Amino acid sequence: MGDEVSTEEQIRSLTERLNEAEETLRAVRSGEIDAFIVQGPRGEQIFALRSAEQPYRNLVEDMLEGAAILTLEGDIAYCNKRFAELVSVPLEDVVGGSMERFIAGTDRPLYRSLLTAGSGKRRARLAAADGRTIDVLLSFTTSMADEVERRNLIVTDLSELLVAQQQSQAKDEFMAMLAHELRNPLSAITAAVQVLETAKGRESAAARARFIIGRQAKHLSRLVDDLLDVGRVVTGKIALDRRAIDFCDLVRRTAAVFTDREAEHLFSVNVVPAWIDGDTVRIEQIVSNIIGNAVKYTPVGGKVTISLTVEGAEVVLRVEDDGFGITPDLLPHIFDLFVQGVRTLDRSQGGLGIGLTLVRRLVELHNGSVSVSSDGANCGSLFTVRLPKVAAGGAPGTAGDAPRARSCQRRVLIIEDNRDAREMFRMMLELDGHQVIEAEEGFAGLRLLRAESPDVAFIDVGLPGLDGYEIARRFRCEAAANERRVLLVALTGYGTPDALERSRRAGFDHHLIKPVNPEALYRLLNAEDSPKSRTLAATGVAAPERRLYNERLSWCGVEQSGSSSGS
Repeated sequence: MGDEVSTEEQIRSLTERLNEAEETLRAVRSGEIDAFIVQGPRGEQIFALRSAEQPYRNLVEDMLEGAAILTLEGDIAYCNKRFAELVSVPLEDVVGGSMERFIAGTDRPLYRSLLTAGSGKRRARLAAADGRTIDVLLSFTTSMADEVERRNLIVTDLSELLVAQQQSQAKDEFMAMLAHELRNPLSAITAAVQVLETAKGRESAAARARFIIGRQAKHLSRLVDDLLDVGRVVTGKIALDRRAIDFCDLVRRTAAVFTDREAEHLFSVNVVPAWIDGDTVRIEQIVSNIIGNAVKYTPVGGKVTISLTVEGAEVVLRVEDDGFGITPDLLPHIFDLFVQGVRTLDRSQGGLGIGLTLVRRLVELHNGSVSVSSDGANCGSLFTVRLPKVAAGGAPGTAGDAPRARSCQRRVLIIEDNRDAREMFRMMLELDGHQVIEAEEGFAGLRLLRAESPDVAFIDVGLPGLDGYEIARRFRCEAAANERRVLLVALTGYGTPDALERSRRAGFDHHLIKPVNPEALYRLLNAEDSPKSRTLAATGVAAPERRLYNERLSWCGVEQSGSSSGS
């Protein structure tokens, strides 16, 4: 009897242990157990189960690529959240469905071949639920789990890569165009210099060569200024000197520049009286860039129509041409940086793909809008600028229209290490009646500044020995003690707000941008009866001339370091 009880107990105990083992196995299979703790000779040991694969689960869930596990038939057995985001479908609605429904129609044969092969990489397009078509890379591999064959799919979004490639291509094209645009005027200047050397008394040839040198030098300066301006505008580092502007007069004057020199095109200019509130230089830049763009993309004999109207509370400028037009794929991007239409090799006028970007940003700074329309290639284009209208202001005209000031003889010091630049600068000043002394090195320049106490000192900031900022600082400390007043002008190729502020802190009165514009230089020298006046250092020149030294006129060469505008 006792043996029978013992046997039944053993059977019951074995049955309980078997049930416990089966429950443990079920829990392991279902992922409910992370690890086992086993008692052994070395004490308790932990054998991890689920925790070993958890980092890999996290990796797949957090990866930037979409990931999915497919059956051989192409049904989705698993996907990560990134895949669900790509196809714009909730995660729970993706699993269980067919992968093929997310493949663009024309790419489905390619997808099926990859699914059948079980390995390979091909570019394709996903058709998202929100209507988007996404360029992707499909990468297939095959694996076995529980003796079941599965397809592993990684989906890489190529959208950002394609955008980066397009931007890189645009920059490459820009650099090529920049090299072309710089070589053209340099070639003309080099040839003109050769003409001057061989003219031998033929004044007409020499005069023409000088004219070409001057025109091409201005073209080079404008290219550099456009590059600087687009950087300032895009980064928001530009300020406007706003006032009431006779927009009618400005458009007429700007158009006249093109009508006088572009004999190969027909121009029609129709304007009405209209006033706006804005920065004269920047508004002129807007108008000039739009008209120049029309001329650039209109063949010989084509027509450019410029009109100015008042429509309600807005002044509307329209520039229309019958030229090459704009293709539908380019039209949405025409105001983007480095974007420009296809150019034929016979077009002599160049461009860097930044002019229209400047136009859009400058118009927006004036609380206006700019738009473009075109019916396609060879159908011409129409640019429309809308700006808020204001009441009529003072008499038309800008400081740039003022006659050249009378010549006042000054004693001038030039400290410049570039021999050719220093020599030409000296000759330009001497021909205007000034007495000039010069130095090519910082310490020698400071000695001359102390000994000669000139009326004006033009100091290159990048000098060997002692840089221009240090010269200004040392001299200002000494001059303050001796009550000596010399007008110090920084001579530099940098026109950024940081450069202006650095000149101001060093003690410079003005910030002159290379290449030096002669008219701006003459106005600076003759703006005051006495350049040693403390008024000039504290507040700049008188109001009618002050704009000439503002940072926003950097295209003409002069920037005012002490301006209250913060430039």
